[in-house]
Amino acid sequence: MSTLSWNCRGLGGPRTVRELLGFVSAKRPNFFFLMETKAKMNQLEQLRSRLGYEGLLGVDRVGLGGGLALLWQNSDMADLLSYSNNHIDVVVNVTSKPPWRLTCFYGYPERARRQQAWDFLRDLKRRSSLPWVVIGDFNDLACHSEKIGGAGHPENLIRGFNDALQDCELFDLGYRGYGFTWERGRGTDHWIEERLDRAVCTPDWRDLYNDASVLTLHAISSVHSAIFMDLNSRNIRHPPRRFKFEAAWLLDANCKQVVEASWWQSAGLDF
Repeated sequence: MSTLSWNCRGLGGPRTVRELLGFVSAKRPNFFFLMETKAKMNQLEQLRSRLGYEGLLGVDRVGLGGGLALLWQNSDMADLLSYSNNHIDVVVNVTSKPPWRLTCFYGYPERARRQQAWDFLRDLKRRSSLPWVVIGDFNDLACHSEKIGGAGHPENLIRGFNDALQDCELFDLGYRGYGFTWERGRGTDHWIEERLDRAVCTPDWRDLYNDASVLTLHAISSVHSAIFMDLNSRNIRHPPRRFKFEAAWLLDANCKQVVEASWWQSAGLDF
């Protein structure tokens, strides 16, 4: 069982469609969540047919932008709970596991609407008690180390996002691969990279899939990388290494924030 999430920034170009087909061919995800499709329903239906998937829920674009789509392989593996311009929420039915909840999420890109996104997550939490995983482009950072370049991310936004995750009992699943999923200005003095795309889950969902992992997949046709959540992967075990603390770290003003954020993200995970 697997899910692939990608902010494709529009399905209008053949280059994007070729890359999308490449992702599906290589990973064959059970669920494929697309954001910023900028597509009409007939275009999404053509894509579903071309990919060979049975299930499709499309959310129309707003003007010339926006648009979401969730595709799934077999029609009976998902039951729709709700959807909006910012999410698609389904119950996943797997024969070997009890039902659980998959929410595909697209956070507001405007900073002025961050509080609205956090409160929306809280509202989604209240709608169901099923084991829960949320994947997508949150347009938020959980700590300062999730950004390189440009001005520092406002502390109140980092705190607000973490408070929302904590209120929802959602813990970050981490990642394998490159640590940033969005970029702007590559090759210039204004190059910025951020980790905006992620998967988070509740402890009871983690208990169902304690081998789940998230892999970052580089994309050429979009400024966003795709993320691939594999629920049945086996983490490679490495020999334990001795931890060494450098006293010089205490001189860094961000040391405490990095330690606190790492501690929070690892909560509920098995080591």
